[in-house]
Amino acid sequence: MLVIAEDLHKKPLSRSIIITMNIKDVLSKNLGISKLTGPSLREAIEHHNNHLPDDEKRRINREIAYDVIRAARAARGRKKRGDTGKTESLPDTNVLAINHAGPLDITIEWETEPSGTLKLLGCRMDSGGDQINVSKVFSHFNENIALVALTGKEGEEITDEWERDFLNISIIPTLIRAARENEPVEVLNMIDGDPLPVMHGWADELSEKTVGRINQEALAMLEAMFKGESDTIWMVLSAGGPVRHNRDLAYYATLVKRVKEKYHDKVEFLIDFWHMSGPEEAVSVLDIHRDSPQDIIKPNLEEFIQILISSGLVETGSLDKNTITEEVVKAYALKLRNKYNLLGVLVSMSNAGLMLVMQDRIIKEKGIKIIQACHTAAGDSLKAGVVYALSNGRSFEEAVHTGNLFGASTASMEGSQTVTPQRLAEIEALARMQNVVPEVEYLATEE
Repeated sequence: MLVIAEDLHKKPLSRSIIITMNIKDVLSKNLGISKLTGPSLREAIEHHNNHLPDDEKRRINREIAYDVIRAARAARGRKKRGDTGKTESLPDTNVLAINHAGPLDITIEWETEPSGTLKLLGCRMDSGGDQINVSKVFSHFNENIALVALTGKEGEEITDEWERDFLNISIIPTLIRAARENEPVEVLNMIDGDPLPVMHGWADELSEKTVGRINQEALAMLEAMFKGESDTIWMVLSAGGPVRHNRDLAYYATLVKRVKEKYHDKVEFLIDFWHMSGPEEAVSVLDIHRDSPQDIIKPNLEEFIQILISSGLVETGSLDKNTITEEVVKAYALKLRNKYNLLGVLVSMSNAGLMLVMQDRIIKEKGIKIIQACHTAAGDSLKAGVVYALSNGRSFEEAVHTGNLFGASTASMEGSQTVTPQRLAEIEALARMQNVVPEVEYLATEE
């Protein structure tokens, strides 16, 4: 991660839904817990829940989500779907986000009572999922962003709440609804401020028709965007997510290839990695012909090592995310950049901050010391900050700094909220106090 956690919030979630629900019963019954305590819940999530079939995981998570949705409606009434940007604005839009599935994020906060049992303090729900979070960041700063996103079945409660939560006048969306409910829910339990592993169930594989529709809509968006004055458009994509990898369809690589064939270096990708289900996932978006250095990839340390293994640059077990040094990261990021002719490799390195390795320079920035509330969506805010800066003509040094600020801001917020101008101002002041600035190492390049 890009931030250093000094402490954790011990207070209830703000804007949380505080009412009595049957969440305890759902967890106890479905995860085989006889007495709901912190250790028993952690054990159940790490072991019992992980061995359940995906459809059973999704059922449990949705059962919890329906309770939270109904409680939210009772507390605030039915929230209307937000207004969205108009397609006429596409020629003035420089960023296109692609989302193959976005989960509704449910955060549950517990407090340990003297008896050891857990007391439910409250819940909150936030729309989430890779580029949904990126789009939320852009909308908070009144910056246009185009979005092609696969949503769930039309008319389903979870789908409706997910859409209502993030749609905004700055977001120009094409929402593709699947024939069946495909909208996963992620559940994060926090006990006395400490997060447990996320309860997550993989979504079903996408059909060839759905993949074709996503690609078709993305290319149509790009065509409309290039009718403006933009010389370069940035696309944000995640190679991986809650949908299982399908080698034959290659969801993500198919789109990258089609865009490159038509637009070459006029479209730059920022490619994130998440829940990679196999080595083909990473290699599929990397092993694509690039005429010149193009595209930035953004792995964390664990993903970085996985990519190196998948690319044949290191052997399995030779590197460890807990012991890898900055010099080793630099050396292998350069090899990775050269192998696939990338514009840059941006690695988020936990407490050490983040590093962008390019052909002629290495830009590094230390982490910002914050009071961490929840790391969910921090990585999405980081990449949003990088693209936000680059799409507005700022330097790569400014992009790294902006990404650091945006990511730290989100990590200091509860649930899977994303950075806002108010929180950014607070983190900017903190970064100045800590003298957090980009450090640049220039590299010798061949004439």
